[in-house]
Amino acid sequence: MRGFSRSMNIKNLYVITMCGILLIYLMKKQRNQDATKCLSFEEMVAEKVNMEDECLVNYVKNRRMCYPSTLQYNLTTRIDKKIGYVTPLTPLQSYLSEKDAPWIEALIAVETFVPKRGQRHFLECGAIDGVTFSTTLHLERFLNWTGILIEADDRFYSDLKRVHRRAYGVHACVSRDSYPSVALFKPSPIYVASTFLGHNVTKVNPGTGYLVSQHRRELNGSDVDFIEVKCIPIYTALLAANITNIDLFVLDIEGVELEVLKTLPFEKVSVAIFMIEMAGKPESERKLLRIFLQSKGYIFYDSINGGMHPGDEIFIKDEYYKGEEDIEKLKILTPRDTFKIVTGSKDEDVDSNDLKSFVIASHPVFGHLVI
Repeated sequence: MRGFSRSMNIKNLYVITMCGILLIYLMKKQRNQDATKCLSFEEMVAEKVNMEDECLVNYVKNRRMCYPSTLQYNLTTRIDKKIGYVTPLTPLQSYLSEKDAPWIEALIAVETFVPKRGQRHFLECGAIDGVTFSTTLHLERFLNWTGILIEADDRFYSDLKRVHRRAYGVHACVSRDSYPSVALFKPSPIYVASTFLGHNVTKVNPGTGYLVSQHRRELNGSDVDFIEVKCIPIYTALLAANITNIDLFVLDIEGVELEVLKTLPFEKVSVAIFMIEMAGKPESERKLLRIFLQSKGYIFYDSINGGMHPGDEIFIKDEYYKGEEDIEKLKILTPRDTFKIVTGSKDEDVDSNDLKSFVIASHPVFGHLVI
C-alpha cells in the first residue's frame, strides 16, 4: 500500500511539473505572438501610430533606451580628454566651475517655488554625452535627482552610455509630430578652435546638430553630411521611463522647440519649469514660444544672457510662481540658503570657508539675492 501511495505521489508530481512546463511554454508563445503583432519602426512611421501606442512605447524601452546605471561614474569623456577638462570632485567645485550656467538659476527656482513631490526629475533633450555642457549632471550627481536624457547623435549617445548616468538614456531625436518619424540630421562638428575656461584650446562644439528637410539636403547636393535618425514623441519617452512628473525640462534641440512642445499633452504631463535654448533666434520666434507657453499656464521667469549658455529662457508653471509678487521669496534667501540649495548640504554641514568661497564667486550671478 505504501508503494502504491508513493507511486501515486510521484505520478502527481510528474503531472504537476509537466503542466507547469506546458503553462510556461504557452505563456512564452503568447508573448511571442503578441510581439509579432507589433509593427516594425518603419511601419509605425508609415502608419503614424499614436504616441501612446503600446508597441511604440515597448520599442523605445527595448531598442532605444538604456537604463539608470548602478555602476561608478565614468565622467572623463573623449571630449574632456581633448580639451583637458577635469571633472569636479565636490558640489562646490562643480558650482565654481559652472557658476554662470543657467541650470543654477533654474535649480534655485525649483527649490524656491516648486514643492517637492518625492523624487526630483529632469528631462534633458539634447544631452550630448551626459557630461559636456550638461545641464543636469550636477543635479543628479550631488542632489539625488534622476530623469531622462535624450540624444540623437550616434557618437554622443555611445559616450553617454559609458558615463553611467543615474538616468534613462534615449537614443533618438524628438519628433515634431505626435507620432514617430524618420528625419535627416546634420551632425555637429565635435571640435572647433576656440577659447574654453580661459585657455586657448581646441574645444568641443557639440549640441549644434540640427534636423534638415529633404529639400534642404537636395539643395546641398550631398548625402555625406547627413544621417537618418529615428524620432519619437517626447511623451513616448516619458511613458517608456514611466515618468510624467518633471521638475525641470531642458530643451536644447536647435530650432524646432515650438513644434516639439506642441506635441506634449500638458493635461497628462506635469512640468514645473522649462529651460529652453533660444540663442540666435529672432524675437518673433521667441514671442511665439512665449505666447504658446503662456497659453499652457506658464510665466516667463528670466532670460540668461551670459556664460556658457547665453539665450536660455526659463518659464515656471503659474501654480508655483505668480511673477513679481514671488520675487520676495528670492530676496529673503541668505548666502547660507543658496549654498545649501546648490550643494545639497544640510545646515550643520556648511563649512564657513566653503561658504565664503561660494559668496565671493556668486555675487555676480546672484546679484538679485541678498548675499
